[in-house]
Amino acid sequence: MKTDIHPPYKPLTIIVGEDPFYTNSTLSSGQILMDVDFRKHPAWNKGSANVINESNKNVSDFNKKFAGLSFGVK
Repeated sequence: MKTDIHPPYKPLTIIVGEDPFYTNSTLSSGQILMDVDFRKHPAWNKGSANVINESNKNVSDFNKKFAGLSFGVK
């Protein structure tokens, strides 16, 4: 395996809202400020996702057509 071909890992702080998350990355800035809080955004919030899906006719039609389908999950 070749040596010295990968950039070095540095500490990285990701700030979501007021909460910092710490990790390591090859990113040179050392900090990422997130504009959108994934914990509150409807695309990632399971409770609000159904409201978004119901507004899309194709998704709504699919859900109605295959409502009883369980994919083997009981």
